[in-house]
Amino acid sequence: MRIHILPVLIVGFIIFQPLFGCTKLQVDTSPLSIATFNIAWLGDGEGNDVISRTPEEYMLIADVIKETSADIIALQEIENMAAMNKVLTHLPDYTAILSTNGKAQNVGFLYKKTLTVESLGEYAPIAIDPNRNRPGYVVKVKKGNFDCYLMSVHFKSTSRFDSTDEMRTASRIMRREQSQKAMNWIDSITSNTIDQDVFIVGDLNDFPKREKEPTLQALTSSPKITFLTSTLKSCKYQQFYVIDHIIASTSAYSRFLQGTERIIDIHSMYQKDIAEKISDHCPIVMQFDVTQPDND
Repeated sequence: MRIHILPVLIVGFIIFQPLFGCTKLQVDTSPLSIATFNIAWLGDGEGNDVISRTPEEYMLIADVIKETSADIIALQEIENMAAMNKVLTHLPDYTAILSTNGKAQNVGFLYKKTLTVESLGEYAPIAIDPNRNRPGYVVKVKKGNFDCYLMSVHFKSTSRFDSTDEMRTASRIMRREQSQKAMNWIDSITSNTIDQDVFIVGDLNDFPKREKEPTLQALTSSPKITFLTSTLKSCKYQQFYVIDHIIASTSAYSRFLQGTERIIDIHSMYQKDIAEKISDHCPIVMQFDVTQPDND
């Protein structure tokens, strides 16, 4: 008896092709979760770190990062990748990219390996004085229908080391100039490309509600952006506003999911001596919709 193999194969393909040939790839429609975290003086354990940390303390930093559940975190005050790797060893789902021209306090990003991230490198104009300031770091991110630019920044502080009126004035002037450079960057994208979804994320060392000697006017006066963190209070000094911020362009702000903003309060999670080894800042995290049609 002759067996007609070819017709049998064709019939089988017709039956099963809808099951296998037209399978659609699963698209992650969960919100894009963006955070910022200044991990104070995160050193590599070599030489004299400003804050010395034990292996257990690097693990606690990783635990705080896990608590954010963030897709991407803007980082500040990271010495180098060797320092970051001491945290990443406890975060198998994440990877990181850093600037290299911030000396012992580089900025960058930590993000989930499943997230689509394109590194665009350092943004030098933020470093008004390269010997005293850090450049920004820029990435382009895509999740679902949402693609956006993010820049991680760490503006000049006015700290206890500014021991004279002249030094304090100089630091404020520098921060005003950095604010203008950051606004120029936003304008350069939204005015010259079709891309309209832009974020500035990081430690601005000031807050938008400051009335005496404000330094962020270039950002606070612009109708093109919104400080999503303007009303949040510090986890460490609850009488003050936060200096860590997430700033969104008008288009990006339209995707903000109201009520998702959170501060991971490490001071309520750990006793004082332990919290201080993690950081003197608390991570801030919020979410953005990725299901709306791409608007740029």
